[in-house]
Amino acid sequence: GEVTLWGGANGHGKSLVTGQVGLSLGAQDERICVASFEMKPAKTLERMARQWSGYNANDPAFYGDERAKAQFIDLYEQFRDWTDTRLWLYDQQGTVTATQVCAVARYCAKELKVTHLVIDSLMKCVAGEDDYNGQKMFVDNLTSIARDTGLHVHLVHHIRKPQNEDHKPNKYDYKGSGAITDQVDNVISVWRNKVKEKKREAGGMVDNADPDALLICDKQRNGEWEGAIGLWFDPASQQFVAAHGDEPLTLYTHPEH
Repeated sequence: GEVTLWGGANGHGKSLVTGQVGLSLGAQDERICVASFEMKPAKTLERMARQWSGYNANDPAFYGDERAKAQFIDLYEQFRDWTDTRLWLYDQQGTVTATQVCAVARYCAKELKVTHLVIDSLMKCVAGEDDYNGQKMFVDNLTSIARDTGLHVHLVHHIRKPQNEDHKPNKYDYKGSGAITDQVDNVISVWRNKVKEKKREAGGMVDNADPDALLICDKQRNGEWEGAIGLWFDPASQQFVAAHGDEPLTLYTHPEH
């Protein structure tokens, strides 16, 4: 019955994080719908399947080897079956109206019994970054729907362009009306350590005790904790893990097991 705002700068991994959160919720038998107006459903499924399995579908190991090909097919068949009662996608790209999205939210809650809805992103639902009244009304409607139906809405939003890549976002950095962060229940920002990434790519030594990313909880209306959680990125699975060297969450059952 809450609305969580997920934000961050472009390229900092908002969609990857919310995709991983969705899969983890699915593993707890929650029902998730993703309404992404910035990414085609096939791409969303490809990324989520990679996180779900821990395998990169574009890995050359899957090409030309019949055993690897069979494993690849098995992986996607398992993913199909696993998502069958857990995951829905709203298939529309580009700009939609706030009224349409609210109708989708009500349909998900009442007809599909979805418990978590991801909307990516707010600016695709309200025409104009300066339409503060439209933004306020849209978020107000989402909070009402969440409260009335028990649905948890995960709303992805963008922050203003930071002055430098070291800047860690807070709730005052979000684009648009200040009422957005005032109305939602939780505000979580995603920050990637771009300085560390560039140093690694340049062949320099990096301190692996330094996180690759942060999840910054800047508001929790009905909770007691605010702060930052350090995360480390696993490139093969595209998951974020709790410490350097940790194994990613694996929901796929390998045929040999």
